[in-house]
Amino acid sequence: MAKKMPVVYWEINAVDGESLSEFYEEVFDWETEVSNTGFHSFKSGDPKGINGGIFTGKGVLPTHRALYIEVEDINEIIKRVQNHGQEILQGPFKSGNTILAFFTDPEGHMIGLIQRE
Repeated sequence: MAKKMPVVYWEINAVDGESLSEFYEEVFDWETEVSNTGFHSFKSGDPKGINGGIFTGKGVLPTHRALYIEVEDINEIIKRVQNHGQEILQGPFKSGNTILAFFTDPEGHMIGLIQRE
């Protein structure tokens, strides 16, 4: 049986990441850590939850909500996405100890791919 490819992360690229992060912190009592780049990392605090983050976009991608799907071979998945006629928005590119890429699904939703090194 093939390895499952789980959703492992979420993010919101916001117009005003600071204000949006405060909203989620106050409404859901989520705790956050803010990096020196202004990225607000949220820990789910529950084993059933998924960690995520909110940031103010820099204009590379439009403001968006994204789910990240963990894959073993990002290039193979990119080929599959393209074979279905979908656009690769960015990547693959290295980010820390991961390789990332973004694509649009058939309805135009942006989805992130993450391959851990």
